Amino acid sequence: MTATFRLGFKNVLGSNWTRTRHRWPGRAVMLDREMNGADGMQASVYFLVEVNQRPERRSLGHILAGWEVARSRHGHNDAYSDPAVHRLLEMHEHALGTFTRQQRYALVARYEHVATGVEWVGATTHLSSSVHTTPEKAEASRELQATRLAELCAEHDVDVVAADINNIAVRPDTPRGILEAAGYVDWRAATPVKDVEVDVHHRIGEPLTRGGRHLDAIYLGPRVTAIDGRVQMTEPDSSDHLGLVCTVAISPR
Repeated sequence: MTATFRLGFKNVLGSNWTRTRHRWPGRAVMLDREMNGADGMQASVYFLVEVNQRPERRSLGHILAGWEVARSRHGHNDAYSDPAVHRLLEMHEHALGTFTRQQRYALVARYEHVATGVEWVGATTHLSSSVHTTPEKAEASRELQATRLAELCAEHDVDVVAADINNIAVRPDTPRGILEAAGYVDWRAATPVKDVEVDVHHRIGEPLTRGGRHLDAIYLGPRVTAIDGRVQMTEPDSSDHLGLVCTVAISPR
């Protein structure tokens, strides 16, 4: 049987500077609505990055009460799964390398889809940005990190990569080009994505722009069929990143 379910990805923006400018308690209420509202993401598994602070994790424990958590120890990349839909079998965290002072990590989690028994693997990460470094070093770091990520995907038979890759270009030396060379397909090429023309990264409190710039990505492996997808726009001020939602069907191995 094929395992069919909805997954979500979100950069929750747990950076220290938000403590005074965009305080977490107000954004946590927005995130709750964004995930659980009638027109919210309503996924059965979420891959979340920039879960940097204890308040974020406490809030998520209430927002997704009773869910299993594949929690990173170093990279602030967590995966939350509804135990009625998925059983967490194992998780790994791996350093990806860097040419700056900020090490980056990938979280790899293996699940069993409860209704069908199909096992599947997801990976999530947050690749280097140009903050506190040069664009050249950031680009070199992303190439290094994406190369290592592709190696991990092959090693662990990853089916879905949901990540903030901090880049939009498709070249042999960019994360998108490296993942595509490894056999992964951009979800935007796999299914019509609602509001795909909206930039997923924006300034909180300012109007959304429609340039189709996607720093965040979902990439699908060969066993995965995308059924539908959308950029989640219901709570734009919960973060400076909009959520990504994709319904997938994963075939047995």
